[in-house]
Amino acid sequence: MDTVSTTSSDKTIETAAEITGGTGTATVSTTAVSTPAVSTATAGTTAVDSTVRSHSASKAPAPGAPRPEVDVTAVLDGLEIVFQPIVDVATGGLFAMEALARFRHAPGMPVDQVFAQAHEAGFGYTLETACVRAAMARRGELPAGVRLSVNVSPDVVHHPAVAKCWTEDLEGVIIEITEHKSSNQIALRDQLSWLRLRGAQIAVDDVSTGYAGLLRLASMRPNIVKIDRSVVAGVHDSAAQSAVLEALVTFSHRIGAAVIGEGVETLDDLTALAEFDVDYGQGWAVGKPATSAGPISHRVMATCQQARKHILQRHTTGGPMASNAQAMHAVTSVLSNATGVAEIHGAVAQAARELGVDVIGVSVLGTDRQLREITSSGAEIDPTVYPLSEYPTTEAVLQTGNTMEIHVDDPHADAAERRTMERLGQASLLMIPFTVDGQPVGVLEFAHRTHRRWTSHDIAHGRGLAAHLGNAFLRIGDSARRPTGIRRLSI
Repeated sequence: MDTVSTTSSDKTIETAAEITGGTGTATVSTTAVSTPAVSTATAGTTAVDSTVRSHSASKAPAPGAPRPEVDVTAVLDGLEIVFQPIVDVATGGLFAMEALARFRHAPGMPVDQVFAQAHEAGFGYTLETACVRAAMARRGELPAGVRLSVNVSPDVVHHPAVAKCWTEDLEGVIIEITEHKSSNQIALRDQLSWLRLRGAQIAVDDVSTGYAGLLRLASMRPNIVKIDRSVVAGVHDSAAQSAVLEALVTFSHRIGAAVIGEGVETLDDLTALAEFDVDYGQGWAVGKPATSAGPISHRVMATCQQARKHILQRHTTGGPMASNAQAMHAVTSVLSNATGVAEIHGAVAQAARELGVDVIGVSVLGTDRQLREITSSGAEIDPTVYPLSEYPTTEAVLQTGNTMEIHVDDPHADAAERRTMERLGQASLLMIPFTVDGQPVGVLEFAHRTHRRWTSHDIAHGRGLAAHLGNAFLRIGDSARRPTGIRRLSI
């Protein structure tokens, strides 16, 4: 993998002169504030937020107004990059490392103040370019499969000097910009499209509320939405923040974006993110900024995995439902009146459309302890017969009555299930048992061709659908049986 080398201060100053039209030399007043250096990021991602926010908020001095004295060389030579981890909330695994700027020349000065002074002095573009270049230079240090997240402001991302920092292959790179309005929306849109073509994912940072901002966010169609720490920190203990978080997550998922919650200050906040279907988490409770990429703590991983297990094993169909609840009511009504497999097939196909699931299949277990698919939405019925003894995860679903998930890219998942998923072109699978008279008789499967985090809404709708399937099979009886019969099992 190619990396970009950091430039010397002399070369960077030449870039400053090229960008600002000046000499590239000035003097920054680096008087430190009284706050200790560590307090610039006391709540997880405060330093990250302030860094990016200052880019948008900083204004160049008015024409004729004196620029502050700045020592460009001291600022650029004092730049260093640290990493803060972003974890997968479902597993606790390391998803990405965000590259954050720190400045040795002013250890007590908040990062946003350094950027503000740089913009006021006329070399803000130069400083952001140097940050992007330094972050990209460390891309090769990250563990395999871990993404690099780089911050850049919307008015800088399309600048020619920044464009030179990007490598040809940006697969695995997340480019974070704030949701603040760019002064050149067309240039921003074109540059983001160009970056996507090279494989980058686009994240919009500091998202909270605001009608205009949300409309602008929807029009940008980001891959990732980062919800501001003001919404996340303390969310486990705030009904108001919970309501805002739930709305933002629903909105983000509706526009096709994954969600990162910033400012996770406690493990309770991390658990709350899981409950609200947030995909990824970042903050001091997850991991502090550090000079190198280290492992995620066992406590963080255990918290994420326990929260996910609780969601999957929650034996209830209650709680908040997505906006398609009315349509799903129509599906369950069909099942309530089903007299044969044809009605079950119609209901399953409608459920797949309403829930946005690529394929929903229903398999039943015969007296020979082999699973056979009897209906499938949007695909041919799989003719393969699956001995239960060869698929331990499916067997566990039927034995425990718990919902379970498998992702084809998870090396720890059931190998037999993963091979079958690969053969069928599936990336993510959700398995929900259904019963007749309290005994398991089959499995309802939600399958997606690309990786999908099954939300609490997916799981709740799946459990509701499975309950109605069980009632339908009890009513239909022999008309739904395969040649080997359906058995009420004790397994």
